[in-house]
Amino acid sequence: MTLYKRAQAYYAQYPFKTILIVAVIARLLAAFFSEGYAFHDDHFDVTRVAQSWANGIPHWLESGIPPKHSMFYAGINAGLIWIAEFFGASDPYIKTTFLRIIHALYSVLIVVFGYRLTLLLSDEKKAKLVGWILALLWFFPFMGVRFLVEMVCIPPIMIGFYYLVKNSKEETKKVLPWLFAGLLFGLAFAFRYQTILFAGGLGLVLLFRKEWTGSILFTLGYLVAAFLTVGMIDLIFFDYPFHSIVEYFAYNSSNANNFIAGSPFKFTLTTFGFLIPPVSVFLMIGFMRSFKVEPLIFGAVLVFFVFHSAFPNQQERFILPMFPLLVVMGTIGWKNWADNSEWWNKYNIIPSISWKFFWTVNIIGGLFMAFTFSKRDRVEPLHYLFEKQDVEAVLIENEKSVKQPPVYYLGENTSDYNEWDKGILGLTNDEKMDKSHKVVFSFDPRKTSEELIAEFKDAQKRPNYIVFQGIKELDVRKELVKSLFPEKDLVFEKTVRPSALDRLLHFFNPRIHRDQTANIYKID
Repeated sequence: MTLYKRAQAYYAQYPFKTILIVAVIARLLAAFFSEGYAFHDDHFDVTRVAQSWANGIPHWLESGIPPKHSMFYAGINAGLIWIAEFFGASDPYIKTTFLRIIHALYSVLIVVFGYRLTLLLSDEKKAKLVGWILALLWFFPFMGVRFLVEMVCIPPIMIGFYYLVKNSKEETKKVLPWLFAGLLFGLAFAFRYQTILFAGGLGLVLLFRKEWTGSILFTLGYLVAAFLTVGMIDLIFFDYPFHSIVEYFAYNSSNANNFIAGSPFKFTLTTFGFLIPPVSVFLMIGFMRSFKVEPLIFGAVLVFFVFHSAFPNQQERFILPMFPLLVVMGTIGWKNWADNSEWWNKYNIIPSISWKFFWTVNIIGGLFMAFTFSKRDRVEPLHYLFEKQDVEAVLIENEKSVKQPPVYYLGENTSDYNEWDKGILGLTNDEKMDKSHKVVFSFDPRKTSEELIAEFKDAQKRPNYIVFQGIKELDVRKELVKSLFPEKDLVFEKTVRPSALDRLLHFFNPRIHRDQTANIYKID
């Protein structure tokens, strides 16, 4: 029997286990091979803060004003980093790989409960399809191992809905599932505050049904979890319980018009693209037809989607939490309609070709993303210098503008000059002036040579390595930098090229996505 036939036979006997194995493999590939970070938040508001806390540095706590991000989640990552360091890990790559492996295994819960939820609402055939989509949808393995609250909040929501639906199908309704679901939704809130919209959506359905007991129990569980994971932390470190929530919503309300804005239909088009047309059309139609399948889930997703479509701050990752539920409901709604439609049964070649295209794109796209080193031009140069023993300070130069450097990859006891100067890390003056503390300076056309030299003097450090970002007019820029270090030469060390994804984006749109090849030199 060939390997393919053995796999087929195993799947026929153990479909759920097969899906889980594939989901784990896909996520572990991403965990081991997709180094770097996807967005600003999954590094600077998680890894960077977690490393500081693991080292006893009061990052986020220095000002007395709560951060606008989840301290609970950063704290979990700080604990994981501490464990990695306890077992001897010091290399930033090893520590982030360890974190990604944990996130990979955790994100498999999305597949587990997506499958089980579909099985409750429909049949095994649809559950298997949902399981495969959640296991292999092109962005799920990659995003599942990023340190994004938008992904980490999904498993509690999925598990919470599973127990709510399961309880609703029991002849005798139980008390504990309501409380447990509330606790899980409260936990999701601790990761990502906007998940309160899911609770609000299902709450409206419960009120419409006049399920007062369930509503009260769910709310009680929600408040207990939210207080333990958010309120207590604020009470300990700041002025009062839920201080961070007040600050967060006050900030977003006052700055609503300063965020990335778009058409109210932006997220409709995003959903259309992320789920790969024409199958995305099937799933979106299926979702709209699924309101009778499970009103609790339908109402929750609808409220979440409408709010994000209307609110000015429209970043694509903000709607990630709804995709698994949309896949569950969309698949059930579509298959219920299409399988019983004479027209679709007559022209079944259309969905057949559509699904083949869907899986082809998913497998190719998923593999491509799993092996993508995101932000490589920013990460790898600093990690290269981490392995050097003689680094005193680093200068990063860019032809246009230097993005915040991920100094985490330079190792412990490091900061960029902005953090150092403004006291963002909460370091004492002795810690700041310690000779072993490495500072990363930035230099671009927005800053004069005199201002940069003043920064050197302020920190009492002078860089002995420089990273040039971008290759445009590189020789001219090198001469300018050499003028800052009289009687010293620039000795070439290494070239770091952008990742395959960054090169592809540059090829299609060179004006927006610049070639950020990095060249490392020693100032000697």
